[in-house]
Amino acid sequence: MYSLDGSSLVLGLYDGKVKVYSTSSWERVQTLEGHTSWVRSVAISPSGDLVVSGSWDGTARLWNVDAVTCSYSWSDNGGHVNGVAFSSQGDTVAIASDDCRVRICDVGTGACRLILIGHTREVWGVVYSPKADRIASSGSDKTVRLWDTESGTCLLAMGGHSNRVFGIAYSPQGDRIASGGEDKTVRIWDVETGRCCHVLVGHSEPIFTVTFSLQGDVIASSSIDKSVRLWDAESGVCRQILAGHSSVARCVVFSPRGDHIACGSQDNTVRMWDVGFGGTRQLATGHGSAVLRVKYLPHSDKIISCSAGSIGIFDVEAGVCRHMLTSSQGTVACSPQGDVVATVGNGRAVRLWDVGTGACQQTFTGHTGGIHVLVFSPRGDQIASGDSGRKLRLWDVTTGVCQHTITAHRNWVRSVAYSPGGNQIASASDDRTVRLWDAKTGACLHTLSGHTDYVGSIAYSPRGDLLASAGNDYTMRLWDVQSGECRQISIGHTQSVQVVVYSPQGSQVATGSLDGSVRIWNVDSGECLPALTGHSGGVANVVYSSSGHLIVSLSGIGKVRLWDTTSGRCRALVESINTPIQSIAWDTTSDVNYLVAGGQDGSVRMWQVVEDGDECHVRLRWRTVNGELVVTGTLIQDVHGLSQIDKQLLKQRGATGEPFDHLRTATKKVTSTVSVLSALKQQSARVESEPSSIKQPEQTGQLVEWNFDPYLS
Repeated sequence: MYSLDGSSLVLGLYDGKVKVYSTSSWERVQTLEGHTSWVRSVAISPSGDLVVSGSWDGTARLWNVDAVTCSYSWSDNGGHVNGVAFSSQGDTVAIASDDCRVRICDVGTGACRLILIGHTREVWGVVYSPKADRIASSGSDKTVRLWDTESGTCLLAMGGHSNRVFGIAYSPQGDRIASGGEDKTVRIWDVETGRCCHVLVGHSEPIFTVTFSLQGDVIASSSIDKSVRLWDAESGVCRQILAGHSSVARCVVFSPRGDHIACGSQDNTVRMWDVGFGGTRQLATGHGSAVLRVKYLPHSDKIISCSAGSIGIFDVEAGVCRHMLTSSQGTVACSPQGDVVATVGNGRAVRLWDVGTGACQQTFTGHTGGIHVLVFSPRGDQIASGDSGRKLRLWDVTTGVCQHTITAHRNWVRSVAYSPGGNQIASASDDRTVRLWDAKTGACLHTLSGHTDYVGSIAYSPRGDLLASAGNDYTMRLWDVQSGECRQISIGHTQSVQVVVYSPQGSQVATGSLDGSVRIWNVDSGECLPALTGHSGGVANVVYSSSGHLIVSLSGIGKVRLWDTTSGRCRALVESINTPIQSIAWDTTSDVNYLVAGGQDGSVRMWQVVEDGDECHVRLRWRTVNGELVVTGTLIQDVHGLSQIDKQLLKQRGATGEPFDHLRTATKKVTSTVSVLSALKQQSARVESEPSSIKQPEQTGQLVEWNFDPYLS
């Protein structure tokens, strides 16, 4: 565990010793000896001068680090001591043990103040809330329990794990608890309701430790499978897998600045990872982790792809990554002009990047909580950013000045949207409300109340007179933005509604839910078309085509479906190659329909959608993984008319220069050209014959063996 100021790292070892290291030199500064068995848990006081350790020798010890002395030793006659924790004031410690109890002891006197009784089997983990008025504990009885530290009353007993629960952590904001256990899952709990918000699946073996980052936006978990996983605390998506240990990853902690992770293992090593994408990741030509979001740049031939730590700018036609920008999370906004991209840096700063050059133009600082929402105004002259500290900030894009700092809600700001005219801003929050703000003055115009759980998605109508909101209460609501009155409550989903979008004409609203369905609602009548079903997982995103007659939906397990908005018929099913799809975007030009998707493996893919009467064909154009471009169905028909994608493909295969110049002066090489065209046409014919509901082969990169040496020497 790190000290609060990050100057020290404390480790509990199997041989019963506690070792203290200086993080500036990584030299051992103290060794605390007294335990006779494995030290399973350690904690450092807020002042950094005291350490409490819990051991399987049945004792917990309080150490003075400077004097290298043991101030108190608490004995558990019931067995092992499994977990220890300091309160935020440093005046008490909590001790969890095999006797099914949690003890709260006074640091000054060593006296036991309170005993928390309720677990029916061994207690493994214990943690204080940020205000120290609550304690959370985890046990072998498969429960997570929440206690009042004054009365000792058990406030909540949260069940859901199917086996022993080892790891327990409180979010810095105090509104969430994370737990991990023998069932190989991490669960995120709401401390007010006891509801399980997310079940994070990915580890292949039991989980020992879970911990939140300083901003509360990332959860780290360590496992017997030797890995550490980083999870997005809001969405539950696995951001990164940190490998390297050759044995069990026992314990994991974030550094106080949140930029590093340290993990102790049974391979007798401590490994540290950079949480951000520094070093080689900054120099990579492709994403190194799941692509969480993709967007088209307005008035541009470029795509923005976002992973947890990097933002890629891709050329639509060629599939080439033009710039890779660093970002602490996958939050991004594009200016209406398409020339500037805003990202989040270090969790709490807004950075503006020039799309053409990839240079950072400005950095806006001031947020004290992790930024989760970024959005440009319709004119591109203002940016609104929302954070986990309940703040909404409005920035002048030209000067970088923060025009307004608004305490917008009583809980996290989940979503922000500008009205089409740019004069109004809507924000949605975990406090179950939507608020409307004057974009110029920052004044609150209306508080829209009615949702009975958090509101996760909002959307203005194209005319800006109505606002749609959807949330965890399974409903979609329509609001009059002038009066603040609720016009319509749409009920039909049976689980949380994740996304709400307006059709381009404004006559329909589409919603996607964790119940696996998409529903289309008539704005005037409130009627719902038959539910669009077929996804085997929850629907994470829904996007209309520009004409409004098609919808693309993305499920939580990465399947993409195209639907007819009139008949509700599924027109096509697009399945990813070897990896779940994380995000989807749709662009419609005058003659071509493109779908772009980001994958969990860090890849970006582009499909072309071709409608021919009742038929709808979806064909993969290109994909890129770690910067390597793979193209499907490319046909070189005329060397005079090579497209950018053809040229990029030639260069990828080793070609240099312009092939036409060489071919003009070498008529004897026509035979080689004809053989290449023949092979390519055969490949193209195979691609053309694929059905509209496609499953792409795993090895799309192995198209044709080309030999360019005869005419590119």
